[in-house]
Amino acid sequence: MTAPTTAHEPAVTPNKPGFKSIWGLSSPRVRFAAVAVALVALLGVVGTIVGVSIAAQNAANWEVLRDRSAEQAATISQLEAERDRAVENLVPQTELTEREQSAAAAEKSVVDREAAVKAREDAIAAKEQFVQKTSLGDGTYTVGVSMEPGTYRTESTGTRCYWAIYTSGTNYDDIVQNDAGSTGVLTVTVGGGQDFRTQRCGTWTKVG
Repeated sequence: MTAPTTAHEPAVTPNKPGFKSIWGLSSPRVRFAAVAVALVALLGVVGTIVGVSIAAQNAANWEVLRDRSAEQAATISQLEAERDRAVENLVPQTELTEREQSAAAAEKSVVDREAAVKAREDAIAAKEQFVQKTSLGDGTYTVGVSMEPGTYRTESTGTRCYWAIYTSGTNYDDIVQNDAGSTGVLTVTVGGGQDFRTQRCGTWTKVG
């Protein structure tokens, strides 16, 4: 007896649910949780990227600061070296200043001595000029110009002595006083506006 044949239907494999199906089947709470997780993950990635960028920027800034610090250190070192050289040169500069002051003092002393010598020379010249005007030899003089007014004295030793006082501007025609041939001590007094002539009477010296 033949056994009855049983017909078998082909097995149907159920389709795997897709994302849309799962999302559509999910409750709002589940969907909110999924979004929150995704946002957290995204923020983590962004934070990582930003952190790496900040770290790189900080590293660059640190390099700049380090370079500036090195430059400032070099500048400070240079300034300290210049200060040390200035301190070393301070003593020689002080000595140079002292020598300059000493030279200036010596130069002033020379100038003062030269001024004193010039004053003495001027005094001697003035005295010589006065002596010339108050010590008269042979010649014709004008009172107040080539001789001083006053009283003059001489000692005549020869009978050929001649002297005369004239009124100035008369070409020696207006004789105020004269003498010829006298010997011994002779004295004359002359004043302004007069001329005096002397011949072979020796040296007249002003006595008053």
